[in-house]
Amino acid sequence: MARTTKKLQRLVNVFHDLETVARVRVGELTREMAEHRAAQDDILRSLENPSTINGLFTALLSNRVGRLERRIQQLSREHEIALKRYSEAAARRRSASELLAQTREEEGRKSEQNQLEALLEFQEAVAAQGRGKSARPS
Repeated sequence: MARTTKKLQRLVNVFHDLETVARVRVGELTREMAEHRAAQDDILRSLENPSTINGLFTALLSNRVGRLERRIQQLSREHEIALKRYSEAAARRRSASELLAQTREEEGRKSEQNQLEALLEFQEAVAAQGRGKSARPS
């Protein structure tokens, strides 16, 4: 039973690591999306206040806004996929943790049962010796 517990503990650790990786990926995508949105907002604000410098680069800034929007959409799709993977990894980890807990409980019950059986055998041996008999049946 201890081998099973060790194997399950390693499995729980692996699922925990996979969950952590998925959570970090979601965080990175969220941060990158926020940065692109902020850059896009900055460009749009600069276009709202016309100046001679902006006038020369309006087409380029407009193209940049378009590229940023496409990148944000791509990141949004990746973010949805990453969230799904994170959710699945968390569910796998929870399931493995529950299985580990059940296995540990079962291991504890079996250990307690073995101890009780050993105690009963000892009591029978002591009682048999008290009567001058061997503990072993003949």
